[in-house]
Amino acid sequence: SMSFSLPNTFSQTIALLTAVCCLMLFSCGEEAEIRSYEIPSEYTGPVVSWELPEEWGENPDLSGPMAGSFHVKTDLGPMGRIGVMPFRESVSSVDVANMFGMELGQATIDEEKLKKISEIKKIGDREFEWIRISDNGHEGSTRTVLLALYRNHGETWLFPFIGDRDLIREQEKNFESFLASTTLRAGQVEIRAKAPALPPPPAHDSHGAPTWEIPEHWVKTSASSMRLASYEVTDGNNSKLDFSVTSFPGDVGGTLANVNRWLGQIGIDPVQEADLEQYISPIVLDEKEAQLVVAEGETDSLFAAILMVEDRSWFFKLTGNRELAKGLIGVAEAAEDGA
Repeated sequence: SMSFSLPNTFSQTIALLTAVCCLMLFSCGEEAEIRSYEIPSEYTGPVVSWELPEEWGENPDLSGPMAGSFHVKTDLGPMGRIGVMPFRESVSSVDVANMFGMELGQATIDEEKLKKISEIKKIGDREFEWIRISDNGHEGSTRTVLLALYRNHGETWLFPFIGDRDLIREQEKNFESFLASTTLRAGQVEIRAKAPALPPPPAHDSHGAPTWEIPEHWVKTSASSMRLASYEVTDGNNSKLDFSVTSFPGDVGGTLANVNRWLGQIGIDPVQEADLEQYISPIVLDEKEAQLVVAEGETDSLFAAILMVEDRSWFFKLTGNRELAKGLIGVAEAAEDGA
């Protein structure tokens, strides 16, 4: 069993979901089949315990509200990533699916699309919402996310399994056995109602939040609780670029985790801290120090700015067709040189 702190606001919940997406992209090594923890008698929060399948190992160095983190033991080393994460509110399935779907190049998932990729699976005496998301961002990719959500007394328990499609298929019975073995106790506190989705930011913010101007030919697309602004750029050849503005409390896993997550979206392997400099350079945004991330994959490119304002991370990210991005940046540079 384990005790842990939970997010107290909806925005913290979304930020922690993002951090989980970052953290679950990496595999760890140390193994320990079952761990036990002392829980103070006055503790009133959620508790979870489990039994691991023999083929699974436990990852060390849990971060934030992650109650557990595991991998599949293979002849090639640890593979895949399985997590346990509780939320002290009824988190929207659409929000959860979109947070992971964004990392796999999926278009926005609405209620109708969610129905097509989800089902209710009865495991033991409990019912889990079963959501399967495939990687649409990279041609030939077999990366898959399998999400199991369990709701109990207003709280949500999220069990993500990220890995290769075949690995998840092979381990699906073990995943079900693991879920059946879990003992879940809801927190002994009153549950707050879920806050509404965050609206797009106002044009002027008295607290110093960034504002921006968008080129006329960029097409505005739907914002969401994760995306404060979202735009699409296209050409006559059906090539597309996606531009998003997001903001979260804290550093959301740190620069390395964020950059590696974005590199994965355009088919580039993760790097170590010492190699970050090949993708990152300092820039100034509105007299504030920021970081510019530039990377080119085989077919897609990434341009992103990372800005910290009053302990919040702001991400301005452009991804998509490499040639279209190159042309767009070339026009911008020519205009800047002319000015």
